[in-house]
Amino acid sequence: MLIYQDEREIHRPPALTRMWAPVGQQPEIPAPGKNEKRVVYGGIDYHTGKLTYTIAERKCGASFLAFLVVLLRVYAGRKIRLVGDNGRFHTTIAVHQFLAAHQAALEVYWLPPYCPSLNLIERLWGHLKRTVLANVLYTRIQDLVAAFRKGARRVTSNRGRMKFMFTHEEGAPDASPQVQQLAA
Repeated sequence: MLIYQDEREIHRPPALTRMWAPVGQQPEIPAPGKNEKRVVYGGIDYHTGKLTYTIAERKCGASFLAFLVVLLRVYAGRKIRLVGDNGRFHTTIAVHQFLAAHQAALEVYWLPPYCPSLNLIERLWGHLKRTVLANVLYTRIQDLVAAFRKGARRVTSNRGRMKFMFTHEEGAPDASPQVQQLAA
């Protein structure tokens, strides 16, 4: 299994994107008085488009480890090749020990720093931000999380709906020979 992993913060203040409005009528998007957020740790299966994720209160090594435990449970008995960035909470002592203890089931390929374009899950995060989380103020943080879950389920339930992730130009696969070899 080839899994692209990353985390994304989701915030109650809505992301603002273009939207339709009648000529001369400025749309208004309210803002909350307080910024609440959650962190989504996610991994997207390159073959199927299946999203495995956990939601945490903050970015930290312990939350990343919780995600890795879930990932190992979901793909039990199969070798996982995980592609991810070198975020500081990915390199804690506890994470290194966990990865060493599970190296038979989990092989990690760290991307170079500041290269989000190499991580396919970044495209999913951007899509969800523009479509599900944009221009809507959710009353409670639970409503935001529920909207994220519903949007992620709708998009990732069918790999065919995810062409924006797996093709760079119309019909051209976005997999280098190295990625194709990892996926095999």
